[in-house]
Amino acid sequence: MIKSRLYNFFVDPKYRIWRHILFILAFAIISYRQITYIFRDNIATITDYRPFLVSITLMVYLSTLYVNIYYLVPRFLLGQRYRIYLAGFFFIIFIQIAYLIGMEHIVRTLFEMPYKITSYTPLVFIQLIPTSTINMMCILGISATVLFKHQILENERMKKIEEEYIQSQLNRLKEQISPTFLSNILNRTSELTKTDSKKASDMLIRLGQLLRYQLYDCNRDRVLLSAEINFIKNYLDLEQIYCNQFEYEFTFENNIKELLLPPLLLIPFIQNAANRTESIEKHVCLRLSLKRIENSLFFSCQSTNKALLSEVQLFAVKQRLNLMYPGNYILSMVEGKTELQLNCITE
Repeated sequence: MIKSRLYNFFVDPKYRIWRHILFILAFAIISYRQITYIFRDNIATITDYRPFLVSITLMVYLSTLYVNIYYLVPRFLLGQRYRIYLAGFFFIIFIQIAYLIGMEHIVRTLFEMPYKITSYTPLVFIQLIPTSTINMMCILGISATVLFKHQILENERMKKIEEEYIQSQLNRLKEQISPTFLSNILNRTSELTKTDSKKASDMLIRLGQLLRYQLYDCNRDRVLLSAEINFIKNYLDLEQIYCNQFEYEFTFENNIKELLLPPLLLIPFIQNAANRTESIEKHVCLRLSLKRIENSLFFSCQSTNKALLSEVQLFAVKQRLNLMYPGNYILSMVEGKTELQLNCITE
């Protein structure tokens, strides 16, 4: 909770004014302490003028602070031009020290107070650097805060881009049903309407169920395995109606129906094993099985049609598996047989 509030304070735009108020208060305290320290030997003499001196000092500090925030940091520090940024940073410190020396000299002259600096040489600036340590730390701290905020926002932007890319990849990979298959089914249905209207009607009903599943259910990240099984069975029934040389056997355990699975994850293997049956002279038999062992789901697809996935298809399948089950799957493919093990499945 504390981490979240601190994160929001540094990053959320609605807290911007509070961040600036914090900066102003911090430098107001620093200005007050420095004026008190510089004139500690005659503090009673300038008591009435101390608020004015503190205000002028605060204005100088805030001016250099915002030059750092809105010019040096975005232009040089975030631009990774570190040498130029450091040069600008030390120039700001030089201006602050020069102001303190000049202001002290003018005030002591006006009030006829004894001078603490007897000779104005470059050595004086070096001697006064320790008195500006707090200022340096505050400015560097604010620069680090701006850099930290920029890094967080950049990481969030990259994460959003990555999530959008992954989602677009998943949406593309969901479109696994071959357009050729749909075209063939529609053509076959058109032919059957003239000779076997009942069979044609059955094909249209199953095709409608396929398209409804693909258009609506596939918009989810996960679907019930029972819905995926029904989709596969409708697909294979259509394939069987389309080609008399094709038959299939699908076995699965009842205890897997409530499992959640990414939609159309298994269809590439099935589609590849069942496709082009009309161009194969011999009979094609497809055997599918799904079973669960503890938190793992085992899928097997064996076909007398020994066609293998193309490199492009296999790359797409592995890409989706890597996105959905990174390090939690085992895929084995040989001619005519595919075995897939998914670990860490959910209900």
